[in-house]
Amino acid sequence: MLFRSRLRTGRRTGVSLGGRGIPILMILSILLLLTSSTPPSIAVRDSASSVLRVVTEPIAAVGRGLAVIGAVAADVQALRTRLALTLQERDEAAASAARVASLEREITELQAILDLRSSIAFSSVAVQVVARDFDIGKRLVIIDRGTRDGITEGDVVIGAGGTLAGRVISVTEGSAQVRLVSDPEFTVTAEIATTGAIGILHGRGANPLVFDDIDALRDVPVGAQVTTSGIELSSTIRSAFPRGLSIGRVITVSDPSGAVIKSAEVKPILELDSARTLLVIINYRGGLSAP
Repeated sequence: MLFRSRLRTGRRTGVSLGGRGIPILMILSILLLLTSSTPPSIAVRDSASSVLRVVTEPIAAVGRGLAVIGAVAADVQALRTRLALTLQERDEAAASAARVASLEREITELQAILDLRSSIAFSSVAVQVVARDFDIGKRLVIIDRGTRDGITEGDVVIGAGGTLAGRVISVTEGSAQVRLVSDPEFTVTAEIATTGAIGILHGRGANPLVFDDIDALRDVPVGAQVTTSGIELSSTIRSAFPRGLSIGRVITVSDPSGAVIKSAEVKPILELDSARTLLVIINYRGGLSAP
């Protein structure tokens, strides 16, 4: 009985406090509103604001720093991507430019060979260089035509502008080997038509050609053009090379005092090491006939 009365008393007390709490809160709110403009309230508010700034500004600074770091990282990644694309475009453009330059050079060579073929009196076959052997002491190339195209050993090979390129030294059905003018084993009788100077010209690999055994009394001007002499006594006794094929130009002269012969260095007109399109003359037979 006593326990139940206490419970009831407690419930009544709680309800009565809750009923009184609402008016009390309203009164406090009105007091705060009325005193919000007083110096003590302003001081308390400013103090609270200062405390909040002290607490929140470092957090905001950290947030701003993280945002800046994120933006910088994004910019760096974008720049790296752009750089990679630019490098790729540059490489593609360089490759395209190289291909275009190579094609243009090939077109120029082919046009020059076509012009030459239509201007010479000999029958000829246009060939492409497919391999090179430029070891020490060698200047040999392989061409893509052979006996089935009428090419035989000993045929003369020429290049753009009617320049002497070399001579066929071996041949198969579908290819042939050519010894270039620059090969040390290549020799040809040459002359300077303007002065009548005649001598023997031979190759020296990557170095200029040598023009030897020239009569010391003959003038050999620097810059003079050197051509094949092409001596011809009859249809069976004539030079191994047609007359008048261009070889190169004199760049230096060695004329020792008191010597009966002199020599010169000759720079080839044709770029022998890089020529890709040539002509093989197939109806010229030179040299001494077999006894």
